[in-house]
Amino acid sequence: MQEFDVIMIGAGHNGLVCAGYLLKAGYSVLLLEKQSIPGGAATTEEALPEEAPGFYFNLCAIDHEFIHLGPVVAELELEKYGLEYLFCDPVTFCPQPDGNYFLAHRSVDKTCAEIARYSDRDAAKYKEFIGFWDTLTQGITPIFNAPPKSIVDILGNYGLHNLQDLLSLLGGVDREHVTLAMSNYA
Repeated sequence: MQEFDVIMIGAGHNGLVCAGYLLKAGYSVLLLEKQSIPGGAATTEEALPEEAPGFYFNLCAIDHEFIHLGPVVAELELEKYGLEYLFCDPVTFCPQPDGNYFLAHRSVDKTCAEIARYSDRDAAKYKEFIGFWDTLTQGITPIFNAPPKSIVDILGNYGLHNLQDLLSLLGGVDREHVTLAMSNYA
């Protein structure tokens, strides 16, 4: 009977990443999965073979965005093993009963141009909203790149620019007063 250092149950994307790091560290790993395809919520499958043969769908992870915030793809050399992210553009197509449609793009400016066909105010607010979330993402990225340790260890991953990003969000979307105050310390 073969022995393993680690037996993991579940080959979802988190289990696969964990197993990859354990293997890289030199452990022997047995990874068990009840589904016929590993990857869990991050799989792309022919989910409707009778209704839509040949069409593959991402079942749950949408864009699997958070993996791009950390070093996992590079550290585990996942592209060498076949990982390829295919980014669609446009990302959303919304047909309307009157024959018009709305397209959302990877580009914020292109999406704002689409929104502006309906409302200039909404286009401006969307750009502001995306700016807020971009700043928040930059502010929380160090958390994604921290080992599961104490708050002190996680804070060690923060640089001044990350703290400035987080503090600039204190006023919500209307944060000009906080940004101005932070510029005095930069």
